[in-house]
Amino acid sequence: MKTVFSGIQPSGSVHLGNILGALVNWQRMQKDYNCYYCIVDLHSLTIFPDKETLKQSKIDTIKSLLAVGIVPDKSIIYFQSDLPHHSELSWILSNYCQIGELQRMTQYKDKSESFGSHSGLLTYPILMAADILIHKADEVPVGDDQTQHLELTRNIATRFNQKYSDIFPVPTRNGTETGARVMSLRHPEYKMSKSQDDINGTVYITDEDDIISKKIKTSVTDSENTISYDKNKKPGLSNLIEILASIRSKDIDTTVEDCKELQYGEFKKLVTEELIDFMKPLRERYFEISDKEINKLSELGKEKATVTAEKTLNEVKSCLGI
Repeated sequence: MKTVFSGIQPSGSVHLGNILGALVNWQRMQKDYNCYYCIVDLHSLTIFPDKETLKQSKIDTIKSLLAVGIVPDKSIIYFQSDLPHHSELSWILSNYCQIGELQRMTQYKDKSESFGSHSGLLTYPILMAADILIHKADEVPVGDDQTQHLELTRNIATRFNQKYSDIFPVPTRNGTETGARVMSLRHPEYKMSKSQDDINGTVYITDEDDIISKKIKTSVTDSENTISYDKNKKPGLSNLIEILASIRSKDIDTTVEDCKELQYGEFKKLVTEELIDFMKPLRERYFEISDKEINKLSELGKEKATVTAEKTLNEVKSCLGI
């Protein structure tokens, strides 16, 4: 089977955008790929997290992965900081990347406005390339906002291979069905976010039923009261349609057809009921998992991930003569 790598930052409680946009697909890919799922805690340092908050967020993030159905029997789940191989390979790969390429990254421009133009944000994509290449991933499931980073990874891998030998597969974007791009319920022009969104615009895995109901009820729509999908003219309503379609595993057109006779209030009630049904078992599973279970799992994941990372890094060092 081909190898897939993906990572998630432990920057707060996992939310609906993470679940529908990525984790549901991660769960599906387990049956067809060798999967490496990494909690990229080194990446999270670029936004200066609080020490205790980061420690807890790492645990909570793995709990969320398990709650969605990602299991250690089928996937390797580990903390990025447990494998120094990532950082060492990142330094090596930095020599095959131009500063101008890094400065053109859209995320660097966006995040530097909030966190400053420090070198961690600038070199973030090189560490991401190391994350992917350390396990020789063939495919990477990424959203539109990460395609620039993946293309840079491909360029770095190609340059290294051309200079030395074909150590790295040149990774491609995973062709698995793309997850929903869930937007804020309160500010639908922006993605649902753990760190920057209005708390009422984000549905978290830990939210109780009444909280979910309140957030959907107060979500932004428009004044037309007609169910139709138009992300430019009706971004709030279109976001709710995407959420419902993703939960049902149906396409947008079918979902609109199913709901076209509903008033907005009725539609929101329907979304609320189905979203609660979807989230409740995930929340219950999340709270069943103990910290002790997470510690055991992370050690197991570290051992498994180290095997391939060590092999790759040794091959790279051999090519370089170090």
